[in-house]
Amino acid sequence: MNDSHWRYWIFSILIGVLLPFILKICRTPSVFIDMWFLIVLNIAVSFVVGNLIKTSQLKWFMLFVFPLTFLVGAFLLLPRYSYYFALIYFCIEFLSYSMVKE
Repeated sequence: MNDSHWRYWIFSILIGVLLPFILKICRTPSVFIDMWFLIVLNIAVSFVVGNLIKTSQLKWFMLFVFPLTFLVGAFLLLPRYSYYFALIYFCIEFLSYSMVKE
């Protein structure tokens, strides 16, 4: 098992569940959450994480960790339309994972 394996789990939980919780507590405007959190930040995170999974030689099923933790956070705290972002994040992770050469 790789050393970065546990770090990825913690990072995914922080971004996927804890960040939406913090944004809700702080009464962040929904426009900010939609634009910056759901689109810009999480897409960038998905791309980087997909690359890191491949370069760290983690198992392929680790691609599901971030989208699933986000789905849990979205189910608990965000509007229904945000569920679809989990699929988008998985697709971006998979594409960036596939683009990295072995």
